[in-house]
Amino acid sequence: MSTITRTDTIRLWPARAYRDTFAPDDPEPVEGRALPPGRHGLYFLPDLGLDALRPDGTPARDGVVPDIDLPRRLFAGEEMTFHRPIRYGETLDLTATLDRMDDKRGRSGRLVFVTIARTIGGPDGPAVTVRQHDVFLGPTAPARPQPGPGPAELTWDEPLELGPVHLFRYSALTYNSHLVHYNDPWTREVEGQPGLLVHGPLTSMLLLDLALRRSPGRTPATYSMRALAPVHLGTPVRLAGRPEPDGARLWVLDADGGALVSAEVRFA
Repeated sequence: MSTITRTDTIRLWPARAYRDTFAPDDPEPVEGRALPPGRHGLYFLPDLGLDALRPDGTPARDGVVPDIDLPRRLFAGEEMTFHRPIRYGETLDLTATLDRMDDKRGRSGRLVFVTIARTIGGPDGPAVTVRQHDVFLGPTAPARPQPGPGPAELTWDEPLELGPVHLFRYSALTYNSHLVHYNDPWTREVEGQPGLLVHGPLTSMLLLDLALRRSPGRTPATYSMRALAPVHLGTPVRLAGRPEPDGARLWVLDADGGALVSAEVRFA
C-alpha cells in the first residue's frame, strides 16, 4: 500500500480564517492554545498540479489512492479518534495510507470505494487518527440518494445558512478544487444535481462544532460522520442534535426533517 507523509506547522491564520467565516463566537486563536477538535482539516493540504486532478477537480494521483479510471470522486464520511490536543505553533507530521479499496458494480455502473487512514502526530505520539471514506463514480450520474429518516426527538436545532462566499472560502482554505462546489453547469449537467453542493468535510466540521459548543467543557474522544444525501447550496437545512449520556447524536436535516448527514460524538 502507498504511504505519504506531509509536515505542517499549526499556524494561526487558517484557524482564524475559519473562525471569522464559520464560528465568529469562538475564542481568538492564540499561540500555544489548543486547536479546536476537528480543525486539523485546515492543515497538511495536498499540493497537486493541475495534471494530477480528475475532470471533476478532485485528486487523481495523490500518492495514496491509485489512479482509478473513473472521472468523479465524492466524500462519503469519516471517523476520527482524538488522542491529545493539537496546539498552535506545533510542527507535526501527517501520514496517509490506503487502508481499503473495493471495486463494485451497481445499477448505475462501476463504483470504487476507498478508505484512507491518516495519522497526525509528532514526537509525543499521535494526536488525531482519521479514516476517510470516498467513492469513485463513472460519467453517468446515478439517481440521487434520498435523505434518511430524521430523529424523533431533538434538543438542539439551528438553521444552517450558507452562501456562495462560504463555499468559496472553505474551498480556498482547504485547497479544494472540486467543481461541484463552484461550477454550476458541471454540477447540474454532469453530476445530475439541482445546484452546487456544500462540502462534506465542512458539514462534518460544523456538526462537531455544534456538539462542542452545546457541551462546554467536554473533550471528544471519537467522532464519526456519514453523508446520506447531498446538501445543496440555497436549500433550507438545519444543524440538529441531542445529548446522550457519553456523547451526542447529530444531523443535518432538510426542510422536511429528513437526514442528509448523520454523526455521533463520544466524549472522553
